[in-house]
Amino acid sequence: MSWRPCDFDHVADRRARGRPAGREPPCPAAAAPEADAPKLAIAPIALSGADDPLLASQLAQDLRDGLGRGRLQLLDAGAVARVAGGPCSDDACLERLRDQLGAAFVLRAQVTVSDRDYTLRLELVATRDLGRAAESERGCELCGLAELRALTADQAARLLAKLDALAKPPPAFEIVTTPPGALVFIDGQLVGAAPVERNVLEGKHVVRVMSEGYVPEERELVAVAGLRESLQIDLRRTPEALKLRGAGWGLLFSGLPLLALGVGLLEIDGEEYRGRCDGIDVDSSGRCRFVFDTDWGGAAALAAGALLGTAGTMLLLRTRDRGKTRLRARLGPTYIGLAGAF
Repeated sequence: MSWRPCDFDHVADRRARGRPAGREPPCPAAAAPEADAPKLAIAPIALSGADDPLLASQLAQDLRDGLGRGRLQLLDAGAVARVAGGPCSDDACLERLRDQLGAAFVLRAQVTVSDRDYTLRLELVATRDLGRAAESERGCELCGLAELRALTADQAARLLAKLDALAKPPPAFEIVTTPPGALVFIDGQLVGAAPVERNVLEGKHVVRVMSEGYVPEERELVAVAGLRESLQIDLRRTPEALKLRGAGWGLLFSGLPLLALGVGLLEIDGEEYRGRCDGIDVDSSGRCRFVFDTDWGGAAALAAGALLGTAGTMLLLRTRDRGKTRLRARLGPTYIGLAGAF
């Protein structure tokens, strides 16, 4: 880790805390905010009980120095002052900073002065919904300027952790299953059917997926702020489902030949048996005495094939992969076609 001198007055801070001034410990160097990091606007400080622009400017700079080490982008103080036009105490000001400067968060500070007693109140507001993201209030009795500035820097440091957490997108799980459509539970709560994407809290979570005819699967994941975890779970069929699918395919393939046989028998019903249609086997009208009489056999084969095929198809549909079933039937003058994926 690299180090650099602190921007705020460490000597004054140590004296305010009753520690001797000397060689000060270095401060950790700030990581440069990412280009797409949320933007923070520090509104002009509101002074109550005093009229000291220099004091307000110094405290604002202490806040900027402390918060500048965070992950959020600090907006230019001059631009914020022009748009805000003051301490930004109303919602209209927050909306202007959001719409004109793209501020995702606004820090409002108020210092109340009573003789040598100071009270510092900080309020962090999210401009998206104008809700308070964090707030704090600290007092300092019989303080000097150095002590007040140390208090301001201390409060800024306390806000850093909150701001850094806000700057990161929440952790999320993206869960995909094969077959799709499995029910997804996170920590025992149903969150939807896969594929599903859900924001979660940091820490350990248990993901469980279930689908009818498949063995439930469970995984333990650790959610980290700013990271999106993708999880692919391939479900295995239960032994019972495998048996049913095998029976379904068996019935279907047994029924298809019977369907074809039934169609063939119905097609030749009433036609002449040409092997015995000559001589005395032909009447005066030229019709053969021997013709095929296969209507009952054809109808029976067709019915049996349809029954077996339907039973097999129903079993396959019952144990199908969701989203995969495609079934097409074709009927022609001399054929019946069945095509599909289960």
